[in-house]
Amino acid sequence: MTKDKPDQARQNRAVLYVARDGLQPEAIKLRRDATIFGRDKGDVIISDAEVSSTHCQIQDIGGQYHIFDMNSTNGTFVNEQRIVKSKLANNDQIRIGKTTMRFAIEDERRTRHIATQYKAAVNPTDEAKSSMVDSLIESELRQTQSHFIILQVTYGDGRSEDISLRQKQFFIGRAAHFGRFEADPEISRKHLLVKVNDTGDVFVEDQGSMNGSFINGKKITSLQPVTGRDVITVGACRIRISVHIKAESGGDGET
Repeated sequence: MTKDKPDQARQNRAVLYVARDGLQPEAIKLRRDATIFGRDKGDVIISDAEVSSTHCQIQDIGGQYHIFDMNSTNGTFVNEQRIVKSKLANNDQIRIGKTTMRFAIEDERRTRHIATQYKAAVNPTDEAKSSMVDSLIESELRQTQSHFIILQVTYGDGRSEDISLRQKQFFIGRAAHFGRFEADPEISRKHLLVKVNDTGDVFVEDQGSMNGSFINGKKITSLQPVTGRDVITVGACRIRISVHIKAESGGDGET
């Protein structure tokens, strides 16, 4: 059995080229799992008044990239067709707000020069009319070292505990290696996905669980942002999620 196809897939990397008036496009190297775009929250922050706070995400599913609109106000467009979700092909044109990006699959060796942490240079004369990317993804290593997550869990029997985690992505469910979720028959094995990006924003998504997941009593139907004030309900458990940032001096802060 040959492994040529998997090896070849690992050598490719998805890149977005952001159009800029009168300037060369800016390159964004995407995550290997999911990249979230938004005006205020996400892996890629876009300064565009027509972009929603959390606008869309691009996700690698089995080697095929898909784009999902996240209930944005002004919509997500692929080749000028408004989409809810869509597969992406090489050279597809993506538009959110006034920002246009070209999706491309590149040889991994050709993307090594593209920084995963970036601040776009803004031409002051074009600032009012240009849609610019302010900051992109920080490195995986920096994120792992600087953030940790606290789950404040209250179980159905009234007992509670605080769980500290350093993963940027994990599942809450009966199969989890932490907590006592296995004792709740209303919780699925992989019930809820929790994703923390490099800027400390938290997103959750129900994984097709039998009994659903809820934020402040409202059922989760897509990838949703949460804060430390929100109460997440899975089965009989109530959960709050907070992200703590470890400063270089050794002190801790909370987001």
